[in-house]
Amino acid sequence: MDDLVGRWFTIDGDCGIVRYVGPVSGTHGTWLGIEWAPPKHGKHNGTKSKRSYFSCSFSPTSGAFIRPVSRIIWGQSLLSAAHSRYSTDLSSIDFPQTIDGSRGQVSVPRLDIIAKFQTLEQLEILGLDTQCVFGTLKEDDLGVFARVHTLLLANNFFTKWTCVEEVVCQMPKVRVLDMSANPLYSPLLFGNKEVELHEIRVDNSPHISWSDVCCIAHTTRAHTLSHGWSARSDISSPLLLAHVRVLKLAYNNIRDIRPLGTLTCLEHLDVRGNAQLCDLHIECDTFHALTTLDLSETGVTDWPCVDTLNNIKKLHTLRIIHTPLLSGMAELAARAQLVARLPRVLKLDGSVVSADERTDMERSYLASCARSVTETNELVEKMARVFPRIHELVHTHGVPHVPHPVRTALDSRLAHTTLQVVNKDEVLSNTERPLIRTMLVRQLRPVAMRIARTKSFGLYISNPPHTNSWTLLDNEARSLSFYG
Repeated sequence: MDDLVGRWFTIDGDCGIVRYVGPVSGTHGTWLGIEWAPPKHGKHNGTKSKRSYFSCSFSPTSGAFIRPVSRIIWGQSLLSAAHSRYSTDLSSIDFPQTIDGSRGQVSVPRLDIIAKFQTLEQLEILGLDTQCVFGTLKEDDLGVFARVHTLLLANNFFTKWTCVEEVVCQMPKVRVLDMSANPLYSPLLFGNKEVELHEIRVDNSPHISWSDVCCIAHTTRAHTLSHGWSARSDISSPLLLAHVRVLKLAYNNIRDIRPLGTLTCLEHLDVRGNAQLCDLHIECDTFHALTTLDLSETGVTDWPCVDTLNNIKKLHTLRIIHTPLLSGMAELAARAQLVARLPRVLKLDGSVVSADERTDMERSYLASCARSVTETNELVEKMARVFPRIHELVHTHGVPHVPHPVRTALDSRLAHTTLQVVNKDEVLSNTERPLIRTMLVRQLRPVAMRIARTKSFGLYISNPPHTNSWTLLDNEARSLSFYG
C-alpha cells in the first residue's frame, strides 16, 4: 500500500490526497493519513499525540486519518478507462446477416469494418475527461495509442506533473494536451523528459502558481497556452512564455495586461471575462507581433484606453463587446466610434470591416463629433482637442456639416406645456409635450382617459412648463390658446 502515497481519491463525494500510509500510535492496523481538498473537513496538520506523521500543503487543519475502506475510489488506469469508453465487445451482439429490402432480402456487407474501427489502435483523439484516470501505461501497452495526436485528460486524478510528462512521452504523436481541472498543486516538480506540444490547456487550475504555468509552457515548448477560469491575478515576469504565440487567460482576475507586452512572439491574446481589467493604456513599442485581441466582457470604461490600442501596430482583429464602455450606446454608434478610432482593425466583434463600411463609419464619427461641439468657430480645432484622428479624417472626408436648428411655421404654432392628470386630488401624471395652440381640450381627453383609467378626472395645464401655476381645462369646446 506504500504506492498510495501521493494518490488522489474520492469518498462519499469528497476528495483528497494520501500523505501517509501506516500505523498510528495507540491504534491497531493500517491508517491512511490524508489531506482533504476541502480543508474544512480536516482536523489537524498531520500530528497525532504530539507525533508528526505528515505535513499539510492546503491548510494547517486539512489533515485527517481514515481507514482504507472499500468506499474509497482510487481511479483507474489510462488503458482501462480507454477500453471502457471506446471498446465494444462485438461478439456479444447478434448482427443480422440480411435485411428486408424493397426487392427482397439484402445481405449486410462488411461488418468486420465496424470491428476494425472499434480498436484503440485506430484512435487519433483520445478523450478521457472525468474518468478518474491516474498513472502511466505499462511497457506492454506502449503501442496502443500510437496514432493519438490529441489527448484530453481534464478533471482526472493526476497529482504529479512528472507523471503527465511520462504519459505524453508514451504517446509520441500527441501535440494537444488538456490537463484542466486536475488536482495539480504548486510547487510542481518537472522531470528531464523531452516533451514537445503544440497546445497545452491547464484551465480551472487555481492551485498552480503563475510561475509553474510558465514552466509548463516552457518545458513542453507549446505555442498555445490556455489558463482560464483559475482566479489568476498576477501575470508578471512571463519570460518563460517568450515562444508562446496564442495565450488564453479568459475569466480570471487580471487587472493589467501590460506585463505581456514583452512577449515578442505573442500573436493572439484572449483576456475575455476579466471584469477587473479596466485600465489598458498600452504603451508604444510593446506587443510587437499581436494581431488578435479579445477584450469582451472586461471592465473597459473609457475611450482613451481604447485609443492606446493604436500603439499595437499589427492589431487587425478585436473583440470588445459586452463592456461597460459600450453598454449605454446604440450598436451602430458604438461600432462607428471603434472603426473610426482604430484604423488598422479589419475585423471587429466577429464581422469584417469593409472599405465602404469604414468610410460610412468614419463620416458618422465626424458628424457626431461635430454635433458635440457647441460653437462652430474653429470647428476642426475644437473637435481635435477632444476626439482623436480628427485632422486625418477631415483631410480624407472633408469638414463635417453642422446642421443648425431651423424654425418652421409649425414651431410658431406650438406651445411647450406640461399636462397634469388628477383624479380625486391624486396626481396621476405630469407629461411635457409641445401642443398646437388651436387644439381643442376635447382632443386631449382620450390620452388623459388612458392615463386615469376612468372618465372622471381633472385636466390641468402649465404654460410655460416647470412652473407651479396650473390652470384647469374646464371647457372641452375651447382651444388651448384660451388658457394662455
